[in-house]
Amino acid sequence: MATDLSQIQTIVILMMENRSFDHMLGYLRLPAYGSNPNVDGVRDDQAWLNSVANTWDGVAYQPGPLLEPRVPDPPHERPDIVLQLGAVGANGFALDGFVASAKGDSDVMRYQTPDKVPILNFFARNFRICDHWFAPLPASTQPNRLMAMAGYSLIDGNVNVLPNHVLAYDWLTTHGVSWRVYHQGFFPFFSIMPRWLPEIATSDRFREFDRFATDMELESDDTFPQVIFIEPVYTDAPHAEAEGTDDHSPSSVTGGQQLMLDVYSALLRSRHWTNSMLIVTYDEHGGFFDHVQPLPVETAPPAGQYAGFPTTGIRVPAVIVSPFASAGTVCNANFDHTSILRFLGQKFGMEGGYSPEVDRRALVGSAADILDLTAPRADQPQPPNPNVIVAPAATVPAPLPPSNQNVEAFKQVAQQMKNHYPHQLATKFPPSRQILGF
Repeated sequence: MATDLSQIQTIVILMMENRSFDHMLGYLRLPAYGSNPNVDGVRDDQAWLNSVANTWDGVAYQPGPLLEPRVPDPPHERPDIVLQLGAVGANGFALDGFVASAKGDSDVMRYQTPDKVPILNFFARNFRICDHWFAPLPASTQPNRLMAMAGYSLIDGNVNVLPNHVLAYDWLTTHGVSWRVYHQGFFPFFSIMPRWLPEIATSDRFREFDRFATDMELESDDTFPQVIFIEPVYTDAPHAEAEGTDDHSPSSVTGGQQLMLDVYSALLRSRHWTNSMLIVTYDEHGGFFDHVQPLPVETAPPAGQYAGFPTTGIRVPAVIVSPFASAGTVCNANFDHTSILRFLGQKFGMEGGYSPEVDRRALVGSAADILDLTAPRADQPQPPNPNVIVAPAATVPAPLPPSNQNVEAFKQVAQQMKNHYPHQLATKFPPSRQILGF
């Protein structure tokens, strides 16, 4: 470990939604965009393109640049991912079912280009990316976010009400570590876990994201948190914005780029920059193509609630933004979301680690392993001008959240907030009055 973790005093975690590594950062390997040979990304030689093509209705679809700003939400529940992974052979999974799972929508094979993801591209050029970071489970959003925040999951698919888990919030509190959630949308993700709803409605530990920059700049060290979780506007939750900022299709990636820029700008301007670490990753791949084999990390259900998983999920983007990370470099080691928990265990666990469940995932490292400098860099890469973020054309209709279990779960939360915490809801989240109809 190159970095003494005592130098890391402010940890910021931003988890986005539903995009694969090849889809968001695979272009970094291509000659047109720098041809970084250290990045295990997409290639343009015909033999490679032929080897990874997905066939549907007699047509072979190869990876190529994404032309549309918004694409329909591809299927990504556990049975869908089984189809996407394909048959197991001598070289692993075939990875040939992405287009078939999407019922012929070949956009799942396409990748973003730097002009579409300028802030993520800025991070990649100025800090450190991980090109072997995986969703912990070949499953959907809820199980993977539980793995990220608990180290285990009692479910293998999305449900309307999350069962109780011991979350990182609980672990940090138990270990005397201060934490806070800044959320753009009305409802943080774990509002769908009932025991957290009262605190989300009433506690100052859950704050609107609008306060983030001011708190970073002005809040006293006596109250400023050691660990910060940033949550976007979820496409599947009620929201006033035209689309989510979480990158969840059918939302474009525009809002997510702006969120990343806002987080970075606030962190860079603050006195916390020189001892900070920002982790940006995605909960799962969302049905988009990736060519890298999942890791053979087995995950057994804690009490036999479902059939165990023989591998991790599919690879997702991950970047580490920190003055302790070398510019434009790639970490090729294996990670998944429990790597964040392992890091918290190293930093705050007083030699005890995080949990046995996390410790058992021996094939994945700690996020601390990505830091490669012993002292903070003297340079401070200045953020791009916001004008580089190009919004989708106004003529393209803004997507509405589809009806699915995430949507229904957040609808139930909205009703509970309206019934039990009307004053807190109206004062803490004023725009919700119109959206929720009260």
